[in-house]
Amino acid sequence: MEVTRVADISILHLFGEISFLEMNRIEKTLTSLRRANFNKVLLDMSSVDHVHYMIIKRIVENALELRGRRGDIKITGLNDDTRQIMRFTGADQYLQDYATISEAILSFLKKSADTTLLQ
Repeated sequence: MEVTRVADISILHLFGEISFLEMNRIEKTLTSLRRANFNKVLLDMSSVDHVHYMIIKRIVENALELRGRRGDIKITGLNDDTRQIMRFTGADQYLQDYATISEAILSFLKKSADTTLLQ
């Protein structure tokens, strides 16, 4: 896993298969980001081969926790198999999937701008 930043958005570039061991590493990273008040996270899954279906639930749980902190988790680069797992588990109701990293970043920036305008 590699982590990069764009503005206040942390991008986690994930690789290979995401199983329970990898999810534990991802959650440790998310915990560190939350402690530093970096609550906007983008999971770049363009290099992920497979995600265990039970992992999707944990990603949703983390996304809901970040939403409570005025953040979110968004996903980009899903392969067809992972997208089907998202639908099968109902996670597509909670997680937004974007075609590109740029689109996901813009969605975070648009939400920030909309929030600012409402205040």
